[in-house]
Amino acid sequence: MSGTDPDLRDQLKSFGFSDKEIDTYTTILTLGEAKASAIAEGADVSKRYVYNVLGEFEDRGLVEIHDHETPTTVRALDPSTVVDRLSDTLSTLEGNLDALYEPDPEVDRRYEVIKSTATVRKRISRLLREAENEVSLSVHASIVSDLAADLRSAVDRGVLTLVLVNDDGTDAVERDRFEGLGSAVRVWDHTGPMILSVDRTHGLFSPPEVVVGPPTDQQAIGFTEDRLSPALVGSFLGNYWPLATEVYVDGPSEPPETYDRFRHAVLDATLHRRRDRELIAEVSVRPARSSEPFETRRGRVTTVRQGLVEPTTNNIPIENALVLDDGSEEFTVGGPGAIMETYEARRVTLETPETADQSVSELLDSSSKV
Repeated sequence: MSGTDPDLRDQLKSFGFSDKEIDTYTTILTLGEAKASAIAEGADVSKRYVYNVLGEFEDRGLVEIHDHETPTTVRALDPSTVVDRLSDTLSTLEGNLDALYEPDPEVDRRYEVIKSTATVRKRISRLLREAENEVSLSVHASIVSDLAADLRSAVDRGVLTLVLVNDDGTDAVERDRFEGLGSAVRVWDHTGPMILSVDRTHGLFSPPEVVVGPPTDQQAIGFTEDRLSPALVGSFLGNYWPLATEVYVDGPSEPPETYDRFRHAVLDATLHRRRDRELIAEVSVRPARSSEPFETRRGRVTTVRQGLVEPTTNNIPIENALVLDDGSEEFTVGGPGAIMETYEARRVTLETPETADQSVSELLDSSSKV
């Protein structure tokens, strides 16, 4: 189905469809109802690929799978029904974004539309160079080499750098070449949107063809917004990161180390505990969902719940938390805006019993004996 109308392909790509997904879905539309083998032949893809992607199509409300029949058949849903569902989704998204949008003249919030591919690439590089604490990046494999120096520099500066490499099969991806390009690097065998969030404030978002491929009328959105960026990171970690395959994880910083970004502390705590290192955490916290003053608490790290590296230990994809024991109670700590944990933290220091002061070590020794 490579002859599909270019405008239709661009429209479907803007909703996250890869080229192979477009070929498969438009084939199903053309056939109306068919077996997997007929769909594979019409789309020029493997039958195995058809079976893999049908579940996603069903979740998106694009098709019905009649697996009670032999052989299994797939029926395309009426496009008007599909468009109505997409419209409802966009309306919900608009409402959620409107709820976040409360302009404050004292806060720097800017938005811009970027049409030039060269400008988008330069902006990605600049934001990577300016990153101080945290980077979340989803980008096509074909331009990773162009960003390699900036990514390595961010890692060397101690920036938590999560890199999701999109590989739609058009290029041979040598996965071992990603060593050192992030705190954690994953590869996803699809082409998703280009996503960049830096320091919970700055970012970019665009369809993938804005960054790779021939000239396009698609556009990127650049922003400086301290509420939109965390929502984008939540989508990155909740929707895309869990689907990808881990190919590289950097080593943790040596304690004692202080973290202004909670996820970085969670990642390093995970890596230290996998090396059987006992950890003590000093945290600046306040009760979750409150505006009370922050206070300092210390405790032994007993559990880490996270979805940043494999194997994951969280209950939902965006959960990243520390469980601490201060000798009198065990309590949970999450990052800014925590809702599942007892406390939210704005700063974390990780130590070992050897680097902690004597009184803390004695306290933790007594808690471990309880």
